[in-house]
Amino acid sequence: MKTKLVILCALLISVLSIYAQDDNDEKKSKIWYGPKVGVDIPVSMLIETPELITDQMKGNYQAGGFVRFGDKLFLQPEVYYASYKYNATSYEYLKVPVMLGLRILDIGLVSLHATGGLDYTKQLVTGSTGVLNWQVGACVGVLGFLTADLRYTFQKNDLSGVQQIENLIANGGMVNLTVGLKLRAGK
Repeated sequence: MKTKLVILCALLISVLSIYAQDDNDEKKSKIWYGPKVGVDIPVSMLIETPELITDQMKGNYQAGGFVRFGDKLFLQPEVYYASYKYNATSYEYLKVPVMLGLRILDIGLVSLHATGGLDYTKQLVTGSTGVLNWQVGACVGVLGFLTADLRYTFQKNDLSGVQQIENLIANGGMVNLTVGLKLRAGK
């Protein structure tokens, strides 16, 4: 866990230094924020029982917001309240992903970003401890103010990230889909 925090701090310092040096469009703020909603779906359900996805979404949601610092290279911390329903029991969580992103395509109305970072998740019950997991994914921006993210959360086990990606069904894991509004802060 200490290694993950050191890596996250190094990434944060890198992004903020690049952000501070980026003077290409000094009149416009490079800080965005906005609300986001989404859902987590187990990978095995996507493949084995796709007809249960609508049932899963009925009691499975997350709502929160994000702040994005930067443009081409950005840091995006997020905070969500998440609720999951399993066998008529509801579970509530606090989720705090901190993502580093890179814009890889921008054709005006649509942009594509690669993202990766840490996700802190803690069940909202007394005595619960939080868990840090890695997430990787892609973000699509539409019309400059809509954003949609699709991410995979790596599970803590003895398999490497490459092995997990090669064996998504066997190893479990979660796919996270969120959509949101992107509003520019300041000027």
